[in-house]
Amino acid sequence: MLSALVTGAAALFLLTQDPASQTSRPKEKLPSPCTVSGRVVNGADGAPIKSSRVALIPEHRKRESQVYATTSDSSGRFTIKDVPAGRYRFLATHTGYVDQQYQSNGADTGAVLALQAGQEVNNVLFRLTLASVITGHVNNEDGEPMALVQIIALRRPTDEEMEDREDISSRSRELQPAGMAQTDDRGQYRVFGLKVGEYCIKAVDQYEPIYPMVTGSELEVREALGSQYAPVYYPGVTQIGQAETVLLTPGEEAQADFMMRRIKAVDISGRVIGADGKPADALLYLEELPATEYGVFHGIDTDAKGEFKMKGVAPGSYMLHAQQHSSEEASYHASQKIEVGSDNIDSIELALGRGVNFSGRVEVSAAGTVRLERLFLQLISHDDQNEGAWARIKKDGTFQFLDVPEGTFAFSMNGLEESWYVKSVRLGADDLLAKGLEVEKGEGGGTIQVVVSNNGAELAGSVTQDDKPMIGARVRITPDPETRYNRFRSRTANTDQGGHFAFIGLAPGKYRVIAKAAGLVPETSVSSDPKSISLSEHDHKTIELTVAPPHIN
Repeated sequence: MLSALVTGAAALFLLTQDPASQTSRPKEKLPSPCTVSGRVVNGADGAPIKSSRVALIPEHRKRESQVYATTSDSSGRFTIKDVPAGRYRFLATHTGYVDQQYQSNGADTGAVLALQAGQEVNNVLFRLTLASVITGHVNNEDGEPMALVQIIALRRPTDEEMEDREDISSRSRELQPAGMAQTDDRGQYRVFGLKVGEYCIKAVDQYEPIYPMVTGSELEVREALGSQYAPVYYPGVTQIGQAETVLLTPGEEAQADFMMRRIKAVDISGRVIGADGKPADALLYLEELPATEYGVFHGIDTDAKGEFKMKGVAPGSYMLHAQQHSSEEASYHASQKIEVGSDNIDSIELALGRGVNFSGRVEVSAAGTVRLERLFLQLISHDDQNEGAWARIKKDGTFQFLDVPEGTFAFSMNGLEESWYVKSVRLGADDLLAKGLEVEKGEGGGTIQVVVSNNGAELAGSVTQDDKPMIGARVRITPDPETRYNRFRSRTANTDQGGHFAFIGLAPGKYRVIAKAAGLVPETSVSSDPKSISLSEHDHKTIELTVAPPHIN
């Protein structure tokens, strides 16, 4: 009883004390936010551009990362407040103009903006360059306008774009789509938002509409007849080697008119057999050869008997692909090369499930959480005529590669946050990151073990030229030696306004690091001497790179 009275008295004493006299843990003070302000103007005459979108995007972005953005007012001014300290990609965009990166001179991707706690960055100036346009008409040989013709503006990838691609097949070196449009009922088209440069223009009588709202009986008739016109390149030739390029200057509206001629198209028919020996519910599509990323798409589903018929196929070389309709994380497929001439092709039979199946599991070898169901895996073939394979990972980390054809494949994981890396990929004792996955017909497959980790290394550094920080230099880190099997571990970063750069989540190993800076013309591009560095888990290393001044005759 006495102890209860003492306890109650002590509680009453504490409640009646001045709160200021009680000891309390001080609250952690949050770093002061930053403010960034400036103007967006027309690079040609300096006139302000209203309603431009200006954004700060975290350089090492995570799913929970926030983008800080605003729009410019009538005087072209903008202010972005309450931005946490950090490193950001900084850009301005506006319809009719080419996107502008911070500190970009038009020949490179610009610089990263590094913000310290409480910093105010004022007077940033974005000078937007007018985008170019290609417009024109498409008529048939009788001078009649052709509607729903697909127009594709193509350009060759830059050296920097080639470096950043994981796919090093010849397909990745081909022309790449830079813009698309479709002709209206007057046969007119307009491809907009193009950068300065040389373009090849292709016209395809494609009955698959770009715009879903285009409906009606005309599409049904076109689908039933198939294409009656061969794809052409400007100014109306069928071979890419005979095409004329269109050179665009800033803000230019170039004219490229086409005349398409009728051809004798053929029909391709056959059936698809499933892995169970029964007619398969599958999608059939043709891919032009040599393989590109902008080819004609002839797509059609099999019927209840597993049969298909494609109409209006132009002469040429193709790969015919069958992809099984499935709700699973992966599906069966089959491919066959065909040569289309002047005669119909029938009795084609594609058998699904004749490749090799591989099961697998992804394990997390670190503290932290990975949303495995948001990731998917690829087996990338070096052979342009080989489809490869893909698989989506389930929540429990399991996956399946189904029907993998013969060949050697590089492994790739997509969707992994930048702070994480693929630690290992093994099939039994075989290291797939060292020599790839070799698949032979008739073998029994196996189980692929993938390990991911966030215990990677960090590499920071600086780039100088003439003892001054180099702003917006492009720093490339690649495995040493770099192969088609470890190429996905290569990274690129840009220096900030102080000439600094940073990489996170690097896999342990030996690397080669080099800095480059693009000039207004190729002759003025410069680079540093490459440096080698070895990294282990949890390493935090720094490196300095020096770029020599451009040599001008």
